[in-house]
Amino acid sequence: LVEAHGEALAPCFIENVFEALTEPGEWYLDRPTGKLYYIPLPGEDPETTEVYAPRAIQLLKLTGDPESNRHVEWLRFEGLRFENADWVQPGWRIGEHPRPEARPDPARTVSRYCRGEDASCSQAACDIPGAIQMTGARNCALENCRIANVGWYGVEIGDGCRGVRVVGNEIVDVGAGGVKINGADYNEPMHLRTGDCRVTDNQIHQCGRVFHCGVGVLSMHSFGNAISHNHIHDLYYSGVSCGWVWGYKPSISRDNQIEKNHIHNVGQKLLSDMGGIYTLGVQPGTVLRGNLIHDINKLAYGAWCIYPDEGSAHMLIENNVCYRTNAEVFHQHYGRENLVRNNIFAFGGDSVAAHGRADRQHKAFNWERNIFITEARPIFSGGYGALLRYRNLRSDLNLFWDVAGAPLSFKDREGEIDLDAWHALGHDRHSLVADPLCRDPQNGDFTLDPKSPAITELGFEPIDLSDVGPRPPEQRE
Repeated sequence: LVEAHGEALAPCFIENVFEALTEPGEWYLDRPTGKLYYIPLPGEDPETTEVYAPRAIQLLKLTGDPESNRHVEWLRFEGLRFENADWVQPGWRIGEHPRPEARPDPARTVSRYCRGEDASCSQAACDIPGAIQMTGARNCALENCRIANVGWYGVEIGDGCRGVRVVGNEIVDVGAGGVKINGADYNEPMHLRTGDCRVTDNQIHQCGRVFHCGVGVLSMHSFGNAISHNHIHDLYYSGVSCGWVWGYKPSISRDNQIEKNHIHNVGQKLLSDMGGIYTLGVQPGTVLRGNLIHDINKLAYGAWCIYPDEGSAHMLIENNVCYRTNAEVFHQHYGRENLVRNNIFAFGGDSVAAHGRADRQHKAFNWERNIFITEARPIFSGGYGALLRYRNLRSDLNLFWDVAGAPLSFKDREGEIDLDAWHALGHDRHSLVADPLCRDPQNGDFTLDPKSPAITELGFEPIDLSDVGPRPPEQRE
Protein backbone atom coordinates (compact mmCIF):
# COMPACT_ATOMS: atom_id res chain seq x y z
CA LEU A 1 0.00 0.00 0.00
CA VAL A 2 2.74 2.46 0.90
CA GLU A 3 4.53 1.74 -2.37
CA ALA A 4 1.31 2.31 -4.31
CA HIS A 5 0.02 5.38 -2.48
CA GLY A 6 3.02 6.91 -0.75
CA GLU A 7 2.26 9.32 2.08
CA ALA A 8 -1.38 9.76 1.02
CA LEU A 9 -2.40 7.00 3.43
CA ALA A 10 -3.39 8.00 6.95
CA PRO A 11 -1.55 6.27 9.78
CA CYS A 12 -3.37 3.50 11.56
CA PHE A 13 -2.74 1.00 14.31
CA ILE A 14 -4.23 -2.27 15.54
CA GLU A 15 -4.79 -2.94 19.24
CA ASN A 16 -4.97 -6.05 21.37
CA VAL A 17 -3.09 -8.47 19.11
CA PHE A 18 -1.39 -11.20 21.10
CA GLU A 19 1.23 -11.85 18.41
CA ALA A 20 2.39 -8.21 18.68
CA LEU A 21 3.08 -8.46 22.41
CA THR A 22 6.84 -7.95 22.39
CA GLU A 23 7.91 -4.83 24.31
CA PRO A 24 7.97 -4.00 28.04
CA GLY A 25 4.84 -2.10 29.07
CA GLU A 26 2.64 -3.79 26.46
CA TRP A 27 -0.38 -5.86 27.45
CA TYR A 28 -3.00 -8.08 25.89
CA LEU A 29 -6.46 -8.94 27.20
CA ASP A 30 -7.83 -12.35 26.26
CA ARG A 31 -11.52 -11.60 26.71
CA PRO A 32 -12.92 -15.16 26.25
CA THR A 33 -10.66 -16.55 29.01
CA GLY A 34 -10.47 -13.41 31.13
CA LYS A 35 -6.67 -13.47 31.17
CA LEU A 36 -4.47 -10.38 31.08
CA TYR A 37 -0.95 -10.74 29.68
CA TYR A 38 1.58 -8.02 30.53
CA ILE A 39 5.30 -7.57 29.90
CA PRO A 40 6.68 -5.71 32.96
CA LEU A 41 8.71 -2.55 32.62
CA PRO A 42 12.29 -2.68 33.95
CA GLY A 43 12.23 -2.80 37.74
CA GLU A 44 8.57 -3.86 38.02
CA ASP A 45 7.67 -6.86 40.16
CA PRO A 46 4.42 -8.62 39.20
CA GLU A 47 3.82 -9.38 42.87
CA THR A 48 3.72 -5.71 43.88
CA THR A 49 2.62 -3.88 40.71
CA GLU A 50 -0.77 -2.18 41.00
CA VAL A 51 -3.05 -2.73 38.01
CA TYR A 52 -6.26 -0.74 37.57
CA ALA A 53 -9.15 -2.11 35.51
CA PRO A 54 -11.71 0.72 35.62
CA ARG A 55 -15.42 0.05 35.14
CA ALA A 56 -16.86 3.55 35.57
CA ILE A 57 -17.12 5.77 32.48
CA GLN A 58 -17.88 9.00 34.32
CA LEU A 59 -16.83 10.06 37.80
CA LEU A 60 -18.96 13.11 38.59
CA LYS A 61 -22.17 14.51 37.08
CA LEU A 62 -23.92 17.75 38.02
CA THR A 63 -27.31 17.68 36.33
CA GLY A 64 -29.75 20.55 36.65
CA ASP A 65 -32.91 21.28 34.70
CA PRO A 66 -32.39 24.58 32.85
CA GLU A 67 -35.79 24.36 31.15
CA SER A 68 -37.49 24.52 34.56
CA ASN A 69 -35.00 27.08 35.86
CA ARG A 70 -33.72 24.55 38.38
CA HIS A 71 -29.94 24.65 38.42
CA VAL A 72 -27.16 23.00 40.35
CA GLU A 73 -25.61 26.00 42.08
CA TRP A 74 -22.69 27.04 44.29
CA LEU A 75 -20.98 23.67 44.57
CA ARG A 76 -17.19 23.70 44.89
CA PHE A 77 -14.89 20.71 44.44
CA GLU A 78 -11.34 21.41 45.58
CA GLY A 79 -8.21 19.31 46.09
CA LEU A 80 -9.79 16.05 44.93
CA ARG A 81 -8.46 13.30 42.69
CA PHE A 82 -10.63 11.97 39.88
CA GLU A 83 -8.75 9.05 38.38
CA ASN A 84 -9.10 5.85 36.40
CA ALA A 85 -12.21 5.82 34.21
CA ASP A 86 -12.87 3.65 31.19
CA TRP A 87 -14.12 4.77 27.77
CA VAL A 88 -16.68 3.61 25.26
CA GLN A 89 -17.73 5.03 21.94
CA PRO A 90 -20.74 7.23 22.80
CA GLY A 91 -23.93 5.44 21.77
CA TRP A 92 -22.60 1.95 22.25
CA ARG A 93 -23.74 1.59 25.84
CA ILE A 94 -24.82 4.90 27.21
CA GLY A 95 -28.05 5.40 25.26
CA GLU A 96 -29.28 7.98 22.84
CA HIS A 97 -28.15 11.46 21.89
CA PRO A 98 -28.16 13.83 24.92
CA ARG A 99 -31.20 15.71 23.62
CA PRO A 100 -33.13 13.65 21.04
CA GLU A 101 -35.89 16.27 20.92
CA ALA A 102 -33.37 18.76 19.47
CA ARG A 103 -32.89 16.70 16.33
CA PRO A 104 -35.76 17.46 13.92
CA ASP A 105 -33.51 19.32 11.52
CA PRO A 106 -30.70 16.99 10.36
CA ALA A 107 -28.65 19.82 8.88
CA ARG A 108 -28.78 21.78 12.11
CA THR A 109 -28.00 18.69 14.15
CA VAL A 110 -24.89 18.05 12.07
CA SER A 111 -23.70 21.62 12.62
CA ARG A 112 -24.51 21.56 16.32
CA TYR A 113 -23.23 18.13 17.20
CA CYS A 114 -20.06 17.63 15.28
CA ARG A 115 -20.83 16.43 11.78
CA GLY A 116 -21.25 12.74 12.39
CA GLU A 117 -22.46 11.33 15.68
CA ASP A 118 -21.67 7.78 14.61
CA ALA A 119 -18.11 8.49 13.51
CA SER A 120 -15.35 7.00 15.58
CA CYS A 121 -14.06 10.49 16.32
CA SER A 122 -15.30 13.77 14.86
CA GLN A 123 -13.36 17.03 14.62
CA ALA A 124 -12.01 18.03 18.03
CA ALA A 125 -13.56 14.84 19.47
CA CYS A 126 -16.59 17.08 19.93
CA ASP A 127 -18.96 14.15 20.36
CA ILE A 128 -17.02 12.77 23.33
CA PRO A 129 -18.48 13.63 26.77
CA GLY A 130 -16.53 14.41 29.94
CA ALA A 131 -15.54 12.18 32.82
CA ILE A 132 -16.76 15.13 34.88
CA GLN A 133 -19.95 16.45 33.27
CA MET A 134 -22.08 19.49 34.08
CA THR A 135 -25.52 20.42 32.74
CA GLY A 136 -27.50 23.35 34.08
CA ALA A 137 -24.73 24.24 36.55
CA ARG A 138 -24.38 27.80 37.84
CA ASN A 139 -21.45 29.27 39.75
CA CYS A 140 -19.86 25.90 40.47
CA ALA A 141 -16.12 25.35 40.73
CA LEU A 142 -13.57 22.64 40.15
CA GLU A 143 -10.27 23.88 41.59
CA ASN A 144 -6.86 22.41 42.40
CA CYS A 145 -7.98 18.90 41.49
CA ARG A 146 -6.30 16.14 39.53
CA ILE A 147 -8.17 14.47 36.68
CA ALA A 148 -6.07 11.62 35.33
CA ASN A 149 -6.28 8.37 33.40
CA VAL A 150 -9.80 8.91 32.10
CA GLY A 151 -11.10 7.80 28.71
CA TRP A 152 -13.15 10.82 27.58
CA TYR A 153 -12.73 14.58 27.97
CA GLY A 154 -11.57 15.48 31.45
CA VAL A 155 -14.31 18.07 32.06
CA GLU A 156 -17.46 18.91 30.08
CA ILE A 157 -19.39 22.13 30.74
CA GLY A 158 -22.64 21.51 28.90
CA ASP A 159 -26.06 23.00 28.19
CA GLY A 160 -27.34 25.83 30.35
CA CYS A 161 -24.17 26.38 32.40
CA ARG A 162 -23.02 29.82 33.57
CA GLY A 163 -20.20 31.05 35.73
CA VAL A 164 -18.40 27.70 36.06
CA ARG A 165 -14.75 27.82 37.19
CA VAL A 166 -12.18 25.20 36.19
CA VAL A 167 -9.06 26.63 37.80
CA GLY A 168 -5.68 25.31 38.89
CA ASN A 169 -6.24 21.66 37.99
CA GLU A 170 -4.00 19.06 36.41
CA ILE A 171 -5.73 17.18 33.61
CA VAL A 172 -3.42 14.44 32.36
CA ASP A 173 -3.54 11.21 30.39
CA VAL A 174 -7.04 11.62 28.97
CA GLY A 175 -8.70 9.75 26.14
CA ALA A 176 -9.94 12.89 24.37
CA GLY A 177 -9.21 16.48 25.47
CA GLY A 178 -8.98 18.51 28.65
CA VAL A 179 -12.05 20.76 28.91
CA LYS A 180 -15.08 21.04 26.61
CA ILE A 181 -17.58 23.93 26.79
CA ASN A 182 -20.76 23.73 24.70
CA GLY A 183 -24.35 24.93 24.94
CA ALA A 184 -27.24 25.76 22.66
CA ASP A 185 -26.51 27.26 19.28
CA TYR A 186 -28.05 30.40 17.76
CA ASN A 187 -31.28 28.62 16.78
CA GLU A 188 -31.89 26.80 20.06
CA PRO A 189 -33.53 27.87 23.34
CA MET A 190 -31.95 30.66 25.35
CA HIS A 191 -32.10 28.70 28.61
CA LEU A 192 -29.69 26.13 27.15
CA ARG A 193 -27.00 28.67 26.28
CA THR A 194 -23.68 28.39 28.07
CA GLY A 195 -21.10 31.05 28.87
CA ASP A 196 -19.20 33.28 31.29
CA CYS A 197 -16.96 30.42 32.42
CA ARG A 198 -13.31 30.51 33.50
CA VAL A 199 -10.80 27.85 32.43
CA THR A 200 -7.55 29.19 33.82
CA ASP A 201 -4.24 28.16 35.36
CA ASN A 202 -4.57 24.48 34.47
CA GLN A 203 -1.93 21.97 33.43
CA ILE A 204 -3.47 20.06 30.52
CA HIS A 205 -1.26 17.43 28.88
CA GLN A 206 -1.08 13.92 27.44
CA CYS A 207 -4.39 14.36 25.62
CA GLY A 208 -5.91 12.34 22.79
CA ARG A 209 -4.71 8.96 23.99
CA VAL A 210 -7.86 7.25 22.64
CA PHE A 211 -9.62 9.89 20.54
CA HIS A 212 -6.58 11.51 18.99
CA CYS A 213 -8.35 14.67 17.84
CA GLY A 214 -9.19 15.80 21.37
CA VAL A 215 -8.45 19.48 22.14
CA GLY A 216 -6.81 20.98 25.21
CA VAL A 217 -9.70 23.42 25.70
CA LEU A 218 -12.66 23.27 23.30
CA SER A 219 -15.22 26.09 23.35
CA MET A 220 -17.97 25.39 20.81
CA HIS A 221 -21.28 27.28 21.14
CA SER A 222 -20.33 29.46 24.10
CA PHE A 223 -19.55 33.07 24.96
CA GLY A 224 -17.82 35.33 27.45
CA ASN A 225 -15.31 32.73 28.57
CA ALA A 226 -11.80 33.31 29.91
CA ILE A 227 -9.38 30.65 28.67
CA SER A 228 -6.13 31.89 30.09
CA HIS A 229 -2.86 31.05 31.83
CA ASN A 230 -3.08 27.36 30.94
CA HIS A 231 -0.14 25.14 30.05
CA ILE A 232 -1.35 22.90 27.23
CA HIS A 233 1.02 20.41 25.61
CA ASP A 234 1.59 16.89 24.36
CA LEU A 235 -1.51 16.34 22.22
CA TYR A 236 -2.28 15.54 18.61
CA TYR A 237 -4.83 18.14 17.59
CA SER A 238 -5.42 21.79 18.55
CA GLY A 239 -4.43 23.34 21.86
CA VAL A 240 -7.44 25.69 22.11
CA SER A 241 -10.42 25.64 19.73
CA CYS A 242 -13.02 28.42 19.84
CA GLY A 243 -16.24 28.69 17.81
CA TRP A 244 -18.40 26.09 16.05
CA VAL A 245 -20.00 27.76 13.03
CA TRP A 246 -18.42 27.33 9.59
CA GLY A 247 -18.66 30.52 7.56
CA TYR A 248 -20.53 33.75 8.27
CA LYS A 249 -23.78 32.35 9.66
CA PRO A 250 -25.06 33.63 13.03
CA SER A 251 -23.10 32.38 16.02
CA ILE A 252 -23.23 32.95 19.75
CA SER A 253 -19.46 32.51 20.10
CA ARG A 254 -18.28 35.97 21.10
CA ASP A 255 -16.30 37.87 23.73
CA ASN A 256 -14.03 34.93 24.51
CA GLN A 257 -10.65 35.90 25.94
CA ILE A 258 -7.83 33.48 25.07
CA GLU A 259 -4.83 34.93 26.83
CA LYS A 260 -1.45 34.07 28.34
CA ASN A 261 -1.54 30.36 27.50
CA HIS A 262 1.60 28.34 26.86
CA ILE A 263 0.78 25.88 24.08
CA HIS A 264 3.35 23.57 22.51
CA ASN A 265 4.09 20.11 21.15
CA VAL A 266 0.81 19.90 19.26
CA GLY A 267 0.19 17.56 16.32
CA GLN A 268 3.43 15.64 16.71
CA LYS A 269 3.17 14.54 13.06
CA LEU A 270 0.18 12.32 13.79
CA LEU A 271 -2.74 14.49 12.54
CA SER A 272 -3.19 17.37 10.12
CA ASP A 273 -5.03 20.69 9.85
CA MET A 274 -4.65 21.93 13.42
CA GLY A 275 -3.58 25.01 15.31
CA GLY A 276 -2.13 25.99 18.64
CA ILE A 277 -5.23 28.19 18.71
CA TYR A 278 -7.99 27.37 16.21
CA THR A 279 -11.09 29.51 15.60
CA LEU A 280 -14.30 29.26 13.56
CA GLY A 281 -17.00 31.73 12.61
CA VAL A 282 -17.92 35.32 13.39
CA GLN A 283 -16.72 36.18 16.90
CA PRO A 284 -17.00 39.87 17.80
CA GLY A 285 -15.13 40.68 20.96
CA THR A 286 -12.98 37.54 20.93
CA VAL A 287 -9.32 38.29 21.73
CA LEU A 288 -6.22 36.11 21.27
CA ARG A 289 -3.58 37.94 23.32
CA GLY A 290 -0.22 37.28 24.94
CA ASN A 291 0.01 33.56 24.15
CA LEU A 292 3.27 31.64 23.71
CA ILE A 293 2.81 28.98 21.04
CA HIS A 294 5.47 26.80 19.43
CA ASP A 295 6.34 23.42 17.96
CA ILE A 296 3.19 22.62 16.00
CA ASN A 297 3.84 19.75 13.58
CA LYS A 298 1.51 18.19 11.00
CA LEU A 299 1.47 14.80 9.37
CA ALA A 300 0.46 15.91 5.85
CA TYR A 301 -0.84 19.50 5.83
CA GLY A 302 -1.79 22.31 8.14
CA ALA A 303 0.24 22.99 11.29
CA TRP A 304 -0.20 26.56 12.46
CA CYS A 305 0.32 28.36 15.73
CA ILE A 306 -2.72 30.57 15.17
CA TYR A 307 -5.36 29.34 12.73
CA PRO A 308 -8.48 31.43 12.05
CA ASP A 309 -10.44 28.96 9.97
CA GLU A 310 -13.65 29.31 7.96
CA GLY A 311 -15.50 32.56 8.57
CA SER A 312 -13.36 33.71 11.51
CA ALA A 313 -14.20 37.38 11.82
CA HIS A 314 -13.99 40.48 14.00
CA MET A 315 -11.24 39.16 16.27
CA LEU A 316 -8.23 40.89 17.79
CA ILE A 317 -4.97 38.92 17.64
CA GLU A 318 -2.14 40.72 19.42
CA ASN A 319 1.02 40.33 21.52
CA ASN A 320 1.48 36.63 20.76
CA VAL A 321 4.87 34.95 20.30
CA CYS A 322 4.58 32.08 17.83
CA TYR A 323 7.36 30.03 16.32
CA ARG A 324 8.54 26.77 14.83
CA THR A 325 6.02 24.81 12.79
CA ASN A 326 6.42 22.52 9.80
CA ALA A 327 3.82 24.52 7.84
CA GLU A 328 3.18 28.23 8.44
CA VAL A 329 3.15 30.04 11.76
CA PHE A 330 -0.01 32.09 11.11
CA HIS A 331 -2.72 30.99 8.70
CA GLN A 332 -6.13 32.47 8.02
CA HIS A 333 -8.31 30.31 5.80
CA TYR A 334 -11.10 32.71 4.90
CA GLY A 335 -12.57 35.36 7.15
CA ARG A 336 -12.95 39.08 7.47
CA GLU A 337 -11.99 42.15 9.47
CA ASN A 338 -9.52 40.52 11.85
CA LEU A 339 -6.85 42.78 13.35
CA VAL A 340 -3.45 41.09 13.69
CA ARG A 341 -0.97 43.41 15.41
CA ASN A 342 2.15 43.44 17.57
CA ASN A 343 2.90 39.72 17.25
CA ILE A 344 6.14 37.85 16.64
CA PHE A 345 5.81 35.10 14.00
CA ALA A 346 8.95 33.08 13.32
CA PHE A 347 10.33 30.03 11.55
CA GLY A 348 7.58 28.37 9.58
CA GLY A 349 8.59 25.28 7.66
CA ASP A 350 6.79 26.43 4.48
CA SER A 351 6.47 30.18 5.05
CA VAL A 352 5.88 32.49 7.98
CA ALA A 353 2.25 33.41 7.25
CA ALA A 354 -0.47 32.32 4.86
CA HIS A 355 -3.93 33.22 3.64
CA GLY A 356 -5.82 30.18 2.44
CA ARG A 357 -8.68 31.58 0.40
CA ALA A 358 -9.22 35.13 -0.76
CA ASP A 359 -12.38 36.81 -1.96
CA ARG A 360 -13.18 40.22 -3.33
CA GLN A 361 -16.09 40.94 -0.99
CA HIS A 362 -14.29 41.25 2.34
CA LYS A 363 -11.13 42.66 3.84
CA ALA A 364 -9.60 39.51 5.29
CA PHE A 365 -7.35 41.05 7.92
CA ASN A 366 -5.07 43.91 8.83
CA TRP A 367 -1.48 42.99 9.60
CA GLU A 368 0.30 45.82 11.34
CA ARG A 369 3.33 46.25 13.58
CA ASN A 370 4.27 42.56 13.56
CA ILE A 371 7.72 40.97 13.40
CA PHE A 372 8.15 38.23 10.77
CA ILE A 373 11.33 36.15 11.04
CA THR A 374 12.23 33.45 8.56
CA GLU A 375 15.14 31.26 7.54
CA ALA A 376 15.28 31.00 3.75
CA ARG A 377 11.51 30.55 3.50
CA PRO A 378 8.93 32.95 2.02
CA ILE A 379 7.37 35.52 4.30
CA PHE A 380 3.87 35.00 2.92
CA SER A 381 2.10 32.32 0.92
CA GLY A 382 -1.35 32.23 -0.64
CA GLY A 383 -3.70 29.38 -1.31
CA TYR A 384 -6.68 29.31 -3.65
CA GLY A 385 -6.30 31.36 -6.82
CA ALA A 386 -4.07 34.33 -7.54
CA LEU A 387 -3.95 35.64 -3.99
CA LEU A 388 -1.21 38.18 -4.60
CA ARG A 389 -3.48 39.98 -7.02
CA TYR A 390 -6.64 39.98 -4.93
CA ARG A 391 -5.42 42.57 -2.43
CA ASN A 392 -8.10 41.76 0.13
CA LEU A 393 -5.70 42.24 2.99
CA ARG A 394 -3.84 45.21 4.44
CA SER A 395 -0.24 44.81 5.60
CA ASP A 396 2.01 47.64 6.76
CA LEU A 397 4.35 48.88 9.51
CA ASN A 398 5.79 45.39 9.93
CA LEU A 399 9.39 44.23 10.25
CA PHE A 400 10.77 41.41 8.08
CA TRP A 401 14.01 39.54 8.66
CA ASP A 402 15.63 36.46 7.18
CA VAL A 403 18.29 35.06 9.52
CA ALA A 404 19.88 33.22 6.60
CA GLY A 405 20.33 36.43 4.62
CA ALA A 406 18.18 35.21 1.73
CA PRO A 407 16.13 37.69 -0.32
CA LEU A 408 12.58 38.09 0.93
CA SER A 409 9.87 36.47 -1.15
CA PHE A 410 6.08 36.18 -1.26
CA LYS A 411 4.28 33.41 -3.11
CA ASP A 412 0.97 32.01 -4.22
CA ARG A 413 0.04 29.10 -6.46
CA GLU A 414 0.94 31.07 -9.56
CA GLY A 415 4.46 31.83 -8.49
CA GLU A 416 6.78 33.83 -6.30
CA ILE A 417 7.50 37.56 -6.20
CA ASP A 418 10.11 39.72 -4.51
CA LEU A 419 9.69 42.57 -2.05
CA ASP A 420 9.49 45.25 -4.75
CA ALA A 421 6.61 43.46 -6.44
CA TRP A 422 4.93 43.03 -3.05
CA HIS A 423 5.24 46.79 -2.52
CA ALA A 424 3.73 47.38 -5.96
CA LEU A 425 0.60 45.56 -4.80
CA GLY A 426 0.25 48.19 -2.08
CA HIS A 427 1.59 46.14 0.82
CA ASP A 428 4.18 47.08 3.46
CA ARG A 429 5.34 50.31 1.89
CA HIS A 430 6.22 51.63 5.36
CA SER A 431 7.58 48.36 6.73
CA LEU A 432 11.24 47.58 7.50
CA VAL A 433 13.69 44.89 6.49
CA ALA A 434 16.03 44.79 9.48
CA ASP A 435 17.38 42.59 12.24
CA PRO A 436 14.88 42.90 15.12
CA LEU A 437 17.69 42.21 17.62
CA CYS A 438 16.06 39.30 19.41
CA ARG A 439 18.20 37.76 22.14
CA ASP A 440 18.32 34.17 20.80
CA PRO A 441 15.53 33.52 18.28
CA GLN A 442 16.79 30.13 17.08
CA ASN A 443 16.40 28.86 20.65
CA GLY A 444 13.06 30.48 21.30
CA ASP A 445 14.12 33.65 23.12
CA PHE A 446 12.55 36.59 21.29
CA THR A 447 13.30 39.20 23.93
CA LEU A 448 14.00 42.43 22.05
CA ASP A 449 16.97 44.67 22.61
CA PRO A 450 15.69 48.15 23.58
CA LYS A 451 17.46 49.42 20.45
CA SER A 452 15.47 47.12 18.18
CA PRO A 453 14.27 49.01 15.08
CA ALA A 454 10.88 47.40 15.64
CA ILE A 455 10.63 49.43 18.85
CA THR A 456 12.42 52.61 17.85
CA GLU A 457 11.05 53.00 14.32
CA LEU A 458 7.75 51.13 14.20
CA GLY A 459 6.44 51.48 17.73
CA PHE A 460 6.38 47.74 18.43
CA GLU A 461 5.52 47.15 22.07
CA PRO A 462 7.77 44.55 23.77
CA ILE A 463 5.84 41.42 24.74
CA ASP A 464 6.08 40.34 28.37
CA LEU A 465 5.89 36.55 28.68
CA SER A 466 6.86 36.39 32.35
CA ASP A 467 3.32 35.48 33.43
CA VAL A 468 2.45 33.05 30.64
CA GLY A 469 1.04 29.76 31.87
CA PRO A 470 -0.33 28.85 35.30
CA ARG A 471 0.13 31.45 38.03
CA PRO A 472 0.79 30.91 41.74
CA PRO A 473 -2.48 30.43 43.66
CA GLU A 474 -2.28 33.85 45.28
CA GLN A 475 -2.23 35.53 41.86
CA ARG A 476 -5.25 33.77 40.38
CA GLU A 477 -8.52 35.57 39.91
